Amino acid sequence: MKLKGTNIVIDTAWGDSGKGKFVDVFSHSADLVVRFNGGANAGHTVVNDYGEFKFHLIPTGIFNPNALSILAGSVALSPLTLVSEIEELRKKSVKISEKNLLISEYAHIIMPWHIARDTLRETARGASKVGTTGRGIGPLYADRTERIGVRMGDMLRENFEEIILRELAWQKQLISIMNVNNDDIYGEMLDKDKILADFRAAKEVLAPMIGNPLPIIWKAQKEGANILGEGAQGMLLDIDLGTYPYVTSSHPGITGFSIATGLQQNDIQRVIGVTKAYQTRVGSGPMPTELTGKVGDKLRELGNEYGATTGRPRRCGWLDLPALRYSLQIGGINSIALTKIDILDGMDEIKICTHYEHNSRRYDTLPTADAEFMAEAKPIYKTMPRWQSPTEGIKNFIDFPKEAQKYVKFIEDSVGVKVEIISNGPARNEVFYRIE
Repeated sequence: MKLKGTNIVIDTAWGDSGKGKFVDVFSHSADLVVRFNGGANAGHTVVNDYGEFKFHLIPTGIFNPNALSILAGSVALSPLTLVSEIEELRKKSVKISEKNLLISEYAHIIMPWHIARDTLRETARGASKVGTTGRGIGPLYADRTERIGVRMGDMLRENFEEIILRELAWQKQLISIMNVNNDDIYGEMLDKDKILADFRAAKEVLAPMIGNPLPIIWKAQKEGANILGEGAQGMLLDIDLGTYPYVTSSHPGITGFSIATGLQQNDIQRVIGVTKAYQTRVGSGPMPTELTGKVGDKLRELGNEYGATTGRPRRCGWLDLPALRYSLQIGGINSIALTKIDILDGMDEIKICTHYEHNSRRYDTLPTADAEFMAEAKPIYKTMPRWQSPTEGIKNFIDFPKEAQKYVKFIEDSVGVKVEIISNGPARNEVFYRIE
């Protein structure tokens, strides 16, 4: 499968729909692969000839030896996590150097104090907790907004350790205020000698790869190179347009890509929205089509629906078309990649949410991702014809069971965007362009 020009791969829901697989597939025709949002709170599972990987930071395009993988300045970067992933890949004979990995000098660094603050804040929320991954993403973006963060470019400064120690002293005071129970659990995490030792080791690995990617991206786009944007999380977790406050701290869609690269919508040929054939969500927040009984449990087990980052069981339900229509609108999506349709093979029943009812009104499209509205919205379902013969392993859409074909066509007819790509298995080769 080949994409030409500038293309973006994003998730249409709350993440976990299988973006990593598509980026892995599409990156083999890419010249640049740009990870443009989020941080180590993301988890992309990739299965290819090198084995199975669960990436949190490294761009999935790293498997293309001829592409330059870029971590943009808008990514919340954990140097220790990144080094660990690089070492894992090198053990599997994947070559990584400044020739194929560029880390933006403008990317902010997740420090141990961000993780400590994340934990304290989430604990203090009690029953109202957001459901963060505890990786320090929110506190990092908060510091970034306050303009007090530490950036990757600081690693190259002679006074980098002074910068760390100065920030550590201030952050310890903040954590002592937040830690009302005076729990002595952050001593080792905030030990200055350990922090400095960790970052000296990380600098040895990462320093040659740190630089400014923007001129490279702009030059490549001007010359007609193939650029692939790799999003993290999903559109319904957008900090401004998602199910606030149950959201991430960045922009997972076309807006996030533009912020990260300086490329605008007229520079982009295709925005591919990866959409699971059913709905899942990890963590807290409303999910109108959630199934809490045996059917939801069956979807979870058949789909192996456990978070790649936290291992938490994902909440499962039927596909939510009002939410999908909303995501297509706010994400600028003009192509759908449908995943895990094989999980519906042989299900006793298959339903799809066609619209909501809320305060006696009908909504075909989610009018707002406001958490209160979504929690109160009643999903209205259409029962779809089920199919007994498998879709897994089939390479041509016309060879799908007729009922499975109807399911796919119903989705695209309902939302007005073509389902161009279908994944029907976990492996790299279990994906095909739709041909009729």
